[in-house]
Amino acid sequence: MAKQRVVVLGPDTDDPLTHERAEMADLDIEFVQESPQSEGEAIEAVRGADAIMMRGGWGTEQVIRAAEDAQVLAVYSHGFNHIDVETATEMGIIVTNGAGMCAEEVSNQAVTMALALNRQVVQSTNHLRATGTWEPSQYLPIEPIDEQTLGIVGFGNIGRQVSRKLGQGWRMETLVYDPYIEPWITKEHNVEQVFDINDLCERSDYIIVVVPLNTETFHMIGEEQFNRMKPSAYFINVCRGSVTDEPALIEALRSGKIRGAGLDVFEQEPVDPGNPLLQMENVITAPHIAGQSTRSAWLSRQRASQQVAAVLRGEWPSAGQNPEVASKLDQKRRMPGSDGKITGHGEKVTGYA
Repeated sequence: MAKQRVVVLGPDTDDPLTHERAEMADLDIEFVQESPQSEGEAIEAVRGADAIMMRGGWGTEQVIRAAEDAQVLAVYSHGFNHIDVETATEMGIIVTNGAGMCAEEVSNQAVTMALALNRQVVQSTNHLRATGTWEPSQYLPIEPIDEQTLGIVGFGNIGRQVSRKLGQGWRMETLVYDPYIEPWITKEHNVEQVFDINDLCERSDYIIVVVPLNTETFHMIGEEQFNRMKPSAYFINVCRGSVTDEPALIEALRSGKIRGAGLDVFEQEPVDPGNPLLQMENVITAPHIAGQSTRSAWLSRQRASQQVAAVLRGEWPSAGQNPEVASKLDQKRRMPGSDGKITGHGEKVTGYA
């Protein structure tokens, strides 16, 4: 087999690539590490690559068009909204992501925010720390969460974990809005599928959004949806900031259309320190860390490497995100289950989570 060139775009050029090398040990691979500081540098870096692995940005149309020999572009993250998928498809490049690498972590973040909002943990901590006054009545009413309704927007790997933890664990009645899932999936998970997002907003006490960001989901939660929510409802976003119309969210919180919010993500990141959401007592926040853990750090590398290895072997990857590219490719075998050759500990991953 001719040597294949795998270009890794990341924050440094001296990474040992332990997982990448292990997952492709049976292939004749030349790894090239680049840390481009401009789009022009990224364009030059990907020329002649059979595969591109991105630990950060540079997934623009110009960069992808320069990768004329590439078969696959793999991101280490779950989200891939920084990749021009349309151009990749046009070029016959399979786009893969790290699907499943942080489902537990992101769902844990969503669950933690839901419980913290229910029990007013952050608000009471901040109040006691700032004033020392004992005023428990200001945090009432606290509704029993096992009598509340959970609405999940997006029922992929992460949404199903949220359902398992809050729906089964805390016994919340669970509604799901996801037009792309089969009815037997909702039956298997014992949730109710709704076919109008406004219906979910009207009925839910907690709305948790876990969808990828694309042209269909951009600002899918906006003024109309906030107007349909209960004044006692909590809104939680742990996917991408632009899934929400942020000004509409700010207005909904200011006017009392909803009771509060938990946000791991913002439309602008890093978030502007002057963003009103950071000053609101009924909002709890985090700096886009939902997907982070010592496990997801190494698992993201393993998942990305498995996808690239599958394509270079002539197989379909298990996490291909642009199936329409198939019309431009020769027939490939389906990727078999991976043995997961190695695990790892405590690596820090930069870039998109």
